[in-house]
Amino acid sequence: MANPLTVITSLGGGKSREVKGVVKRDWVPTGRIDFATNLNGNGDAERPSEFKLLVEERRIVESIAGNENLEIQWRLATLKEAKAVVTQYHKFLIENSLIRSVSDPEILPPGT
Repeated sequence: MANPLTVITSLGGGKSREVKGVVKRDWVPTGRIDFATNLNGNGDAERPSEFKLLVEERRIVESIAGNENLEIQWRLATLKEAKAVVTQYHKFLIENSLIRSVSDPEILPPGT
């Protein structure tokens, strides 16, 4: 299977322009997200690396024979979509007491 990041890069940075039929419903996000990275990196899972947020989209195209075809694609996320993901992640951390504030006594250095 091809590296997803390579496939995304080879798409020319966006949505398919070639339509084979009539678009009944244009590209809409499905709500599914994923991350991609360069697989030729350092290989150490503990070291920081560059990740790209991917968003899944779908559309419905009616072929010339009258069949409805579901097309699915992954694309790079927009800044607005990335902010929504981070906002939901932070909300999850706070609701489940998984994030600590700076005033937490376990975080402050001894003697303060």
